[in-house]
Amino acid sequence: MKGGKAHQTCPFHNRRSVLTGLVIMNDPVSDSLFVKGCFELQERCLQNPLENLELTYGYLLEEDMKCLSQYPSLSYPKHLNLSYVLLFRISLEPLGALLEKIAASLETLILEGCQIHYSQLSAILPGLSRCSQLTTFYFGRNCMSMGALKDLLRHTSGLSKLSLETYPAPEESLNSLVRVNWEIFTPLRAELMCTLREVRQPKRIFIGPTPCPSCGSSPSEELELHLCC
Repeated sequence: MKGGKAHQTCPFHNRRSVLTGLVIMNDPVSDSLFVKGCFELQERCLQNPLENLELTYGYLLEEDMKCLSQYPSLSYPKHLNLSYVLLFRISLEPLGALLEKIAASLETLILEGCQIHYSQLSAILPGLSRCSQLTTFYFGRNCMSMGALKDLLRHTSGLSKLSLETYPAPEESLNSLVRVNWEIFTPLRAELMCTLREVRQPKRIFIGPTPCPSCGSSPSEELELHLCC
């Protein structure tokens, strides 16, 4: 379909999975692949080189993530969006391997709302630290301790092109209802900013819940530094 999006649905064969569907929308203009809902990855669905890959609002089995990291078509993507793909139950080593593979070209990485636990974080840090072309990194709405966030920030020391980045509030600042206690959070955020400034100078950064329950702001290209009290 010229100027529009061509839709392709792939049948499943020979693999057991709790994932039930794959809908692919190839955009010939932007050379993008968008996948919505639950899906099982099939090799013939990812044959052409892709600049953009979006897998959102579903979940991946570990075997799917392993396959994803091995697809030749994902050698040089510029944008990877896994927002709200639940990753807390699987090993993130395949995702780390994928990041290492595409580090030279990746410009946008969105891991918003993946419910990544701080115990999983070390698997992706080496790959993330090599993404020298990265300009946008969304990591909000994940379960991170203060120590894990500091480790994450230190691993971005070489990402000098980052112009927009988001991170969750540390779990130490959350109350029993999993809401931010601002009295605790404010000094912790200042500590995180000090940690980051020891390794590089951030441009636009948002640390905490999104949107901010106090001022209503969300990450954007116009937001220079989120320090709402």
